[in-house]
Amino acid sequence: MYKGIRFATIIIIGSLVIGLTGCSSGSQSSGTTQSVSASGSSASTGANIDPEQPERVAEVYGKVKSIQGNVALIAEMQRQQTGAEMSAADKAKKQAEMQSLSAEERQKLLASQEVMTGKTITMTVPVGIPIKIRGTSSNGPTVQDGTIASIKVGSIVNIWIEKSDPTSAEYMSIANR
Repeated sequence: MYKGIRFATIIIIGSLVIGLTGCSSGSQSSGTTQSVSASGSSASTGANIDPEQPERVAEVYGKVKSIQGNVALIAEMQRQQTGAEMSAADKAKKQAEMQSLSAEERQKLLASQEVMTGKTITMTVPVGIPIKIRGTSSNGPTVQDGTIASIKVGSIVNIWIEKSDPTSAEYMSIANR
């Protein structure tokens, strides 16, 4: 009789362990992961790659002509069609096309799509604003924290302007090409 009770107890405990283990594995990442790059800075990957980025479209898009201290001269460029304006099928097609290109071909294509407006914008980059470096990895788009020193002549930037001061940046994103 004791063997039957002990056997039933083991079955019940085993079922509970399996059931609880199955339920606890349901906490998965929501598409955004944090990893640490070789330089020690954190990098985000996935669909929502930067929660700090303002929800609106960047007011300034262009190429850095010069940077002295925290003042940058930006040669404004025309915007390409943004992801919000593209259908899901168009986004997937464009992403597949870009991934099929070699690094050199991708650079050449991106350079050919840069259309300058002829306007130069002087922008102050306040100390402490978020500066992010966008790139790509085998897992998709990445974002790393940057500093004012990350802004180089020739860099392609998106700048969100401070509402209270139209010559001051609130947030900056640099394309890592």
